[in-house]
Amino acid sequence: MDARGSRVALDQERRGTEGGQSVVEFALILPLILVLLLAIVDFARLYTTILTVESAAREAADFGAFHWYQWQDAPTATATAAEMNRRACVAISNLPEYTSSGGTCMDGSFFAYTLAAPPGGPSIDCSANPDPALEPCRLTVRLTYNFRLLAPLQVSLFGTTLGLPTAITFSRDATFALSDFGIDSP
Repeated sequence: MDARGSRVALDQERRGTEGGQSVVEFALILPLILVLLLAIVDFARLYTTILTVESAAREAADFGAFHWYQWQDAPTATATAAEMNRRACVAISNLPEYTSSGGTCMDGSFFAYTLAAPPGGPSIDCSANPDPALEPCRLTVRLTYNFRLLAPLQVSLFGTTLGLPTAITFSRDATFALSDFGIDSP
């Protein structure tokens, strides 16, 4: 065999081992790439879910704060709160964890609201027609949502849990001032 022939044989042998090395490197790096990809997808889902829940809180608070007279008596206030909850549920209905009956949205832990006099001012009856000279009452809606991760990546070692949780619970608030339009009362 001449020098050129042995060089070609050596090049072919080297390419064969380099090909095997590439496959081994790919097999070692693939799990890391997949974990990274899942983390990116979960972060994107979490971000859009937080924005959706925040928007739902604003929708509910906006409805409840539009007219002061929606809070003038207990039956009307109860109906207003129920409609605020319904509007929040409709706003989050595109989320994967949403269920329309007895699930994440309609249970008591999802929706809460408070109606309070403005801070630092005199005590005001929020169910009465507001005095335009005074600061209006404030309605705060809090929505609490339980987000489930696609890949929690949890490991338990010797009684200690490491990694990401299976679910993340977060709350979003929206505060609006009650409108003081006296002309639109029933």
